[in-house]
Amino acid sequence: MTAAQKPSFGFGNLSEAISEIRPTGRVPVAREPAPQEIDRAGERLGFTSREPSVRRRRRQAPEEPTDQLNLRASIPDINRFVEWCERNRFSYREGFAALVKRIDQA
Repeated sequence: MTAAQKPSFGFGNLSEAISEIRPTGRVPVAREPAPQEIDRAGERLGFTSREPSVRRRRRQAPEEPTDQLNLRASIPDINRFVEWCERNRFSYREGFAALVKRIDQA
């Protein structure tokens, strides 16, 4: 092979082969994927959503006047109170109110 010749790599005259290609007239219809499918595919590939997180409000604010109470307590007592509130499905405010009601019963 001389420097003026280019290797064909087995493709022959490519321009003739391309000119013989004709469309069939059938155009495949692409289905728009559902947003849930797109989200699942992105999660599988490790992408995270850029949509803002929406903070859920668990309960409505109390209608009565409120104030804040801060206290230092032992960790076992705090853990016991938190577990008791979770078992009874109380917010801390509701749990505190339930305990205050028991003061007069004692």
